[in-house]
Amino acid sequence: MINVESKKFQELKNRYKAVTGQILPMEMIPLSESYETLEQHVEACEKAGKDMLPEIYGWDLSGNTFY
Repeated sequence: MINVESKKFQELKNRYKAVTGQILPMEMIPLSESYETLEQHVEACEKAGKDMLPEIYGWDLSGNTFY
């Protein structure tokens, strides 16, 4: 489980916001996610220059699915 109050997470959150302009949507990320995996996903966003989390996690953002 990720400690959202840790300095490590705060840095990751800031990196994500620098790329996307948005907060890291922890309410949509599985509770079982490890920090290391989430960091890899944020790195993918940084490399792509855009938010890759919807693709990585398979989120349906059409408005037809409730999370």
